[in-house]
Amino acid sequence: MKRIVTRALIVLVATLAIVSAQVAPASATTSKKLISDLAAMWTTLLETPSAQNPFGTGGAAFACIDIGGRTVAPFAGGAEFSCTVKPGTKIFVAGFSWECSSFPGDHPNSGTTEPELRQCARDNDLQVAPTVNVDGKSVKVTPVETPELKIVMPEDPIFAVPAGTEGRSVAHGWVALLNPLAPGTHTIEIGGSSPANTTTIVVTPGP
Repeated sequence: MKRIVTRALIVLVATLAIVSAQVAPASATTSKKLISDLAAMWTTLLETPSAQNPFGTGGAAFACIDIGGRTVAPFAGGAEFSCTVKPGTKIFVAGFSWECSSFPGDHPNSGTTEPELRQCARDNDLQVAPTVNVDGKSVKVTPVETPELKIVMPEDPIFAVPAGTEGRSVAHGWVALLNPLAPGTHTIEIGGSSPANTTTIVVTPGP
């Protein structure tokens, strides 16, 4: 399964610190944290019922995915969508990400073993970093991949399998973790894939 705006299956900030015309990611961000957040994003997506899932019948109305730790990953289909968050919320940006799992209905060449799933995710993700701009300022993304994830299908799953079906998944992605945005409206633009994607982040006033 991939993040790409042409499919229904399928990111995304306190004051922005600007250095050399770039938006700075959260200062404490490490590759380990980025891997953990990517794993949390895909686990949440795969284990969320279709009716509340941006990859399922829920659509872009459920694009704002809570991955824990006051961190949100806007991630949905469509060339344009929006997400409303509270002040103090960090934004996990997946500029592009591809997941391969052992569930029927996922990528046709996913495979079933961990090495096969990992190779599938690597091969199908973008081979060159996408461009990510927040309010017109460039953000650097880092390529990371998850460990093998153990996934259990919920009721009303996004794949045509019974609830409780267990499977394996591996994801690769170009990601960044950004500090919270000040209250107001902000724009995240992602390029490098076709078509481009624009996400509006609305930070509501209040606690």
